[in-house]
Amino acid sequence: MRQLQRVRSIAASCLILIGVSLAVSTFLTPDPALTATAHATTAHRAPAHQHPPQPPRDEPLPQAGADQLLRAIACTDPQVQVDAAELRQVICHAPAGRYTILTFTTQTGTRAWLDEAEPYGGTYLVGDRWTVIAAPDLLTELQAQVGGHLEGHHTRSP
Repeated sequence: MRQLQRVRSIAASCLILIGVSLAVSTFLTPDPALTATAHATTAHRAPAHQHPPQPPRDEPLPQAGADQLLRAIACTDPQVQVDAAELRQVICHAPAGRYTILTFTTQTGTRAWLDEAEPYGGTYLVGDRWTVIAAPDLLTELQAQVGGHLEGHHTRSP
């Protein structure tokens, strides 16, 4: 039992580091849309009819759904692990089990985090700018309450 707690602690620490790395790399990487906009304002503009409409950008929004997720889990003592501009990570020990809730300001941030977490394996409940990590049976129960879809990443053998 003690080894399992140690493994969980190590896994949680790794996920925290991934989240912080994602936040830092996102913060330090220039937004290509802003760079293109800066060049477009100094260059001669062509008539509007020659440009196809741009798809909507993944605009940052307030972090999504943490309160609803915490209520659905029946979490009474959430512990914030990461509180960055683009990522928030909360650990919750609820009566049903342990949950890790991640909320993001963009859907792109959610996808990037999931892509980085893939080598670590696991099952995730993924929604609009949020991800929950827990035992698969807990995620299935939570999905019935809050929606989202399940994604599984299986650890790879060397």
